[in-house]
Amino acid sequence: MASNVEFNKQYAMQNVRIAIRLDDEGNSVGAYRKYLECIEFMTHQLFLDATQYPDAHVTDSVQKYIALCRQCLDRVEDIAKSSPLAGNVKSEMGPQCQNSPSIDLSLGVVPNNQLTIWPLTSPTPRATKVLSPVELAQQQNDYLIARHRARIERMAPNNQTTANLSLSLQRRLMENMAIAKQRQLVLEKKKEERLKRLQEEADRRFRCHTGMSPDELARRKLYTEILEYEQDEKWLLELRKKVPEKCKDSSFIMDCVHGIICDSDHPLSHLLKTYQYHVGQRAYHVANMFASQKEANCFFDGKDNGCTFSTEKSQSISQSPGSDVKAADPTPKSSGNRTNESFCTKTASDQAISSLVAEVQSYLENLETMFVVTYEEFDDEEVRNIVRDLVEDYFFQPVWPHILALFRQSTYAKEQTMVEVMKCNRGLSPRDIGVSEKFCLCRNLSSDSVLSGLPPYNTVVQSFQSVVHITTPSKKLDQLVHSSQLICQCIDEFYSNLDSSSPQMGADEMLPVLSYIILKTEQPMLVGDCFALMEFIDESSLMGERGYCLTSVMTAMDFLLSLSSNSSLEMKP
Repeated sequence: MASNVEFNKQYAMQNVRIAIRLDDEGNSVGAYRKYLECIEFMTHQLFLDATQYPDAHVTDSVQKYIALCRQCLDRVEDIAKSSPLAGNVKSEMGPQCQNSPSIDLSLGVVPNNQLTIWPLTSPTPRATKVLSPVELAQQQNDYLIARHRARIERMAPNNQTTANLSLSLQRRLMENMAIAKQRQLVLEKKKEERLKRLQEEADRRFRCHTGMSPDELARRKLYTEILEYEQDEKWLLELRKKVPEKCKDSSFIMDCVHGIICDSDHPLSHLLKTYQYHVGQRAYHVANMFASQKEANCFFDGKDNGCTFSTEKSQSISQSPGSDVKAADPTPKSSGNRTNESFCTKTASDQAISSLVAEVQSYLENLETMFVVTYEEFDDEEVRNIVRDLVEDYFFQPVWPHILALFRQSTYAKEQTMVEVMKCNRGLSPRDIGVSEKFCLCRNLSSDSVLSGLPPYNTVVQSFQSVVHITTPSKKLDQLVHSSQLICQCIDEFYSNLDSSSPQMGADEMLPVLSYIILKTEQPMLVGDCFALMEFIDESSLMGERGYCLTSVMTAMDFLLSLSSNSSLEMKP
């Protein structure tokens, strides 16, 4: 497997190019931060390699990384000396950019060139090697030889005792090795018998000996590894005995899956981490590739998103020893070519997303199947649903930011449109956006506050805002459904305080309310989240209430996106 330095070299070079570009444009604050980000990323990769490969030699790539870090650090020092940046970075950034790299802090959207995140590190080996009896005997013999030599050095030369000690040592070494070989033969025989028994159990479980597909063969091999691992883990043996009598207990099933996944040496846990690594790396590098293409298009379009290299500062880094960073080709392209390239990039992005979604679904299905194969009692629809939900929770937690970064490459333009719409219409009331008068939840026609003194549907807005922080698609969708149900609760509570019956809300009356709530969330990243949900949620789940809710939310978003930044949302119900 390639080292982290080799694997992420191109991404490091890409980030240095962005820093150089910001530096050339005179954006000292942006360049300062980007250089520091490059240094942090490259030193992190060097640290990972030093930890994972402690005996590896220092390669040319490592030396280039170190040289590039040093050059970035020199440039950081130059910027700090030439501007009042060192102790007052935030003051120069202004009120809109002090806490995070967002277009607008209250809207929480990340710029296109900052959608990338750290790559996942490769999973550690499943288990450490256990020394055989012969290897242990060899270690013991080495220790005896070392002690013998030290004792001989302390004795006088030509001492008759020396020869006797040497003969005694040789006899003891041979006895140790002979005993160890006998032990190893016994252990190997027991291991062969146990492996044969486990393979027979695997054959019985799969009920097929010939004509198996590659996937079935891989599952049978993994099942055999699981059975073999269980033989050395007492808690797993006890767990297997309890499964038949507690297979209908949801709490027991959750504890069982949780314990297996949290056991880092369990074959299923290692399989999960391997899948996570593959998906995270693929999403991470595909997202960075499309981000680089967009930056190149920006360069040829002459936009101000970091586009040109100045010859002096860029050459100070790109032409220095140990660096592969080169200045961009200033030759412009025709508008026709740019249009074709944009279309091709969009098509390639859609294909990459579809391929990634299919891969994730295949991995999740295989993990669920392996849990059912491992414990036959799990082959029940209700138990399968529990296992599937838990596996999704663990699977998506580390990889969802990487997956979402890829989706946001496709929805970034829509997110920017949503930012402008939210900025221009953030002060509107439900009545302004076209919500029916009976669902505005205002005390009187001249007020936009409910009886509690808070803005209308404030609880629903907060519930919608929490969606972007959830890392599992199914739970995101459940939160959207829960948030939509809160709308009716808010209406019931409002009219209950007025000692009046609540009006019934139809679909046409729900959409303006959803539009108002989405507008008040000030979370344009909901666009990317909902787009991802449409891809990951199973079609059967989209047929009922969950599908209706997601469709309604996306319809409300489409309405907001259809408005220009200068248009007003004021409508009549």
